[in-house]
Amino acid sequence: MTYRIVCEALEKDEGIMDAIECFHQMASELTETITQSKQAEWVLDFTYRCSEKMGRFGDAAMDSRPHDEALKCYSTALSIHPANTPGFFILRSKVCIAKRLWEDAIDKANQAIALDPSLPWGYEVKRAALHQAGLYDGAIQTYEMMLSKMAQSPDLQIRELRDQYISPSSTRAQIHKVVRRTIRHSPHVLINTTTGRLQNKAQQASAFMSLPIITELVSSMTTRTDRGRIKREVRQFFRYVMLSHKWEENEPLFKQVIQIAVYNLDKSQTHDKLQMFCKIVRNAGFNWAWSDTCCINKDDNFVLQESLVAMFKWYRGSVMTIVYLRGVHSAVALGDLVRSVWNTRAWTLQEYIAAKVIRFYTEDWTPYLNLDAFNHKESLEIISEMETTTGVSAQQLMALRPGLSSIREKLRLASMRQTTMVEDAAYSLLGIFSVAGILAIYGEREAALGRLLAHILTGSGDTSILAWTGQSGAFNTCLPAHIIVFDGPASSHIPPPIEDAEMEGIITTLRTSTLDLDLALKLYDRLHELPAAWFAASRMKLPCIAFQLPLLSISRTESGRVYHVETPVLAMVEIKTKQDLSQLDSLYLVHPWLDALLGREAIQSVVSIEDDDAEPSSPHTDDEEVSDDDIEDDTSSLPEPRSPSPSHPAPMNTAPVDKETRALQLVARLRQPFGALLFTLASTCRRAVEYKRVAADSMITVQIWESVPLTDVLDNVRILDVL
Repeated sequence: MTYRIVCEALEKDEGIMDAIECFHQMASELTETITQSKQAEWVLDFTYRCSEKMGRFGDAAMDSRPHDEALKCYSTALSIHPANTPGFFILRSKVCIAKRLWEDAIDKANQAIALDPSLPWGYEVKRAALHQAGLYDGAIQTYEMMLSKMAQSPDLQIRELRDQYISPSSTRAQIHKVVRRTIRHSPHVLINTTTGRLQNKAQQASAFMSLPIITELVSSMTTRTDRGRIKREVRQFFRYVMLSHKWEENEPLFKQVIQIAVYNLDKSQTHDKLQMFCKIVRNAGFNWAWSDTCCINKDDNFVLQESLVAMFKWYRGSVMTIVYLRGVHSAVALGDLVRSVWNTRAWTLQEYIAAKVIRFYTEDWTPYLNLDAFNHKESLEIISEMETTTGVSAQQLMALRPGLSSIREKLRLASMRQTTMVEDAAYSLLGIFSVAGILAIYGEREAALGRLLAHILTGSGDTSILAWTGQSGAFNTCLPAHIIVFDGPASSHIPPPIEDAEMEGIITTLRTSTLDLDLALKLYDRLHELPAAWFAASRMKLPCIAFQLPLLSISRTESGRVYHVETPVLAMVEIKTKQDLSQLDSLYLVHPWLDALLGREAIQSVVSIEDDDAEPSSPHTDDEEVSDDDIEDDTSSLPEPRSPSPSHPAPMNTAPVDKETRALQLVARLRQPFGALLFTLASTCRRAVEYKRVAADSMITVQIWESVPLTDVLDNVRILDVL
């Protein structure tokens, strides 16, 4: 009895190893006594408890390397466990697993199963042995058998334990879900760099689900789904590389490459380009490549449309973009990038801006300038050349995001690029402006640019789009025919902000003048209540201040006509245009820069349809969960116009300003020079008054005289209906 008391006391005090040692001492000294019925019952109970506890300690120690502690625990449990029972062979199997003796471990597990096939624990340890041995299919089958035994067990506790385990089918479903979400915003068709074949998303997913890693993932997850590991494996596999290049004659198209592996194409200059691109991607360890020549089925209008809009995101989501510089023969001649044909094309602008990692290659596929950095975009040499090409700093260039932000800067950069198709001047910008509602209609020519600009202006209210000189387009006379008109800054038309100190001085003077403050407040309210400019179909609604012109005098020059007119409001005005203004009925000079007058932040600088950095996960980005409903596509042809003043941005002043002061600030800004727009009445059969813009060859700079009564300004505030 003394040994028994000591054993139980040690067990209760968590001295399990000492309790077992005491038991072994008792067993060696009292062999006959412990076989008596009462002692035998206690011995069985005690050894079972200690064996189970040491087995659990061993399981916990299995996570560490090496497995010395696990071996010690399992061996101790075996020393007191009744032989020829399932538990005995399960423990022996665990010892073999710890020793990496896979065959012995599987054999002992099978013996445990043979002794009692209804118990799940033999299957559990066999699954562990099979998994450690790399026999994942067998491990999964054994695991499914274990779950079946649990579900069918007459023991309620075992049946309840079933809920702590996840099924292989559940793990596969989670993998499928991660795959779908990972490739959701990737290109629809990619080149498998191993096989050289085009594969759609279903085929890409199937390629991943057939990999050996899938059975390993499923086999490894029994009590919880390791979503972090699944995401890492999925994203590692689905990383893709994009090609940026200038199109050439006889490029391999979708309808050709869908029938044959890229590597089996007949030898030609363009086929060699595609093949070398795919080989470089494959040798870099990436499974997927994309080229706009063969990965877009341009015969399918829906696919083409979707691709034009999504292309910016595709380049943004790529692990790398490879730029092929046709015509650049030397790898070490600094400045060749600036002079390259690639740097003149419209499509390559968004590709460079969107891509996070870029590598430049010369015509013979040598790294440009022999750069060995992984990301050439961060190279000082590349940064310098791109700053020379674009005229903006690398920081500004990299800060550009898709959406309705930095509108004029994007248009200015685009104005420096060339396209083969007239429509591509607009279509190449769909992605960078996040415009999904414009259909690509090749054959509409300049109207494509008009539709794009109308969409942008309606979505942003940014009237700086109207700050240009040149030729009006066919879509609407307020919009240009060619994007090249945006090569200059909009600031030349729009009055610049007045410095704070100067503004304070002007306001002080106005407060002591004979200015009618009530009229100033009325003018402020009237302008503040106007909605932002917007388009309805091809008609523009333009809030503005419009001054009718008296008769003009004309003089001719070699470049066209020059008109002069003296007005009571705008003083002497000079207008240069190729059009014969004498044939037009009623001319108006218009001040459309109401945001500048009211001191409001330019709408385009605070509005962005979407921020690229907040996009759903791509094959190499964050681990955040993304709902399938998080992103909705814009399917309307024109966005809803910006609503009236409640949605306008606040004035630029950060400190609170009373309404009277804001009205006086408006008066001060009214007296600044500005670039006016010229309009005339349109000859239509409609009863409503409609206008057309008359394009000028140079900016019409005017200034409202200080002596002009505010009533003359207030009476001319209106919303023009422009064709």
